[in-house]
Amino acid sequence: MRRDWIVKQPHAWEATVPVIDSKWRRVELVAMDLFCGDITLALYRADEEDGPVGLVHSYSPRSEAAERAAFLAEAMRVLGGLEAVVGADARLVRFPCGTWHSLAARRLFLETAKHDPSEPLAARLLEVPDTRSEQTIRIESLGEGSYAVSADGATDETPSRAPAIAAALARLAELSLEEGGEVVAFPCGHAHDALVALLLKQAQNLRSALREEEMKASRGVLVAPSAQE
Repeated sequence: MRRDWIVKQPHAWEATVPVIDSKWRRVELVAMDLFCGDITLALYRADEEDGPVGLVHSYSPRSEAAERAAFLAEAMRVLGGLEAVVGADARLVRFPCGTWHSLAARRLFLETAKHDPSEPLAARLLEVPDTRSEQTIRIESLGEGSYAVSADGATDETPSRAPAIAAALARLAELSLEEGGEVVAFPCGHAHDALVALLLKQAQNLRSALREEEMKASRGVLVAPSAQE
């Protein structure tokens, strides 16, 4: 894949600012990165001949900005199961299914930005203790992008949390909800185990996840012209 379409030649007044080609549309933004001097980082998307591609980029002229962007791209690959673009910039990512899951990509990017770089990167588990009950939430891949949600430890006094978790996952990543409300499916029909495992934490407290998103949107940020998706 060509690399010259990622960063364009800057004008004289932009000499120290890494400017990307106008074909990239912004998907999500971290206004102040706590782990790299409060620089601004963003996830961009472009549609290429071989499918959609994501790019983690910063307009910051700081020398460590490019390295931080590359780390977040790697974190998206490990924590969310995305793939590298072979032979291209380390900041590029793509979904292994060849399509683009916009809402899931946004949430994945924001989660990776919260990851302490001093801690090792590792995909999360598809089985976790429920934060709102004494149940254990399990997710099983059924193949072709479908996942069954179950909850061990449900009682008459504490009904199964599985339907609520499944509904939350469907909302968080724009998945379809099937078979009695305990099975979710990706429209691409491809497995995304790591991504589902990452979203499981947010699904346990959907209100908090949505509230955080609303607060972020209400603050607003300044972005480069033509840089929003």
